[in-house]
Amino acid sequence: MNRTGQCLCGAVQFSGTPVGRGQVSVCHCGQCRRWNSGPLMSLDMDGVVTLTKSDALVWYKSSDHGERGFCRHCGSGLFWREPGATLGWGVSVGALDDVTGVQIAQHIWIDDKPDFYDFADDAPRKTAAQCVVEGE
Repeated sequence: MNRTGQCLCGAVQFSGTPVGRGQVSVCHCGQCRRWNSGPLMSLDMDGVVTLTKSDALVWYKSSDHGERGFCRHCGSGLFWREPGATLGWGVSVGALDDVTGVQIAQHIWIDDKPDFYDFADDAPRKTAAQCVVEGE
């Protein structure tokens, strides 16, 4: 199922097909929490994310392992990708127009999660060390 989305102001718009049936990864790493004021819930896209409106899209290299895409006008956090990658982007679930059928598939960097929140689901949890080994 193709998904569409946009930033808060609409200056960045996109579409893409998620991996599987809408499997969400919840990342609890310090960078994602700092970027979002909470964990990043992202939907991995299978193939290319098509940018239908992208003049306001800016990329920030947050580490040797990742870049984060956001709107320069409204500041919405939209994408995560490996540096320079054209395939395999993670798309912020909050930017999607429709989240029907989307479900949490895994929690990553779980050992970075602070104690003040928790999720009630029973999706698998992976530590930072497991994520580094598996490339997540």
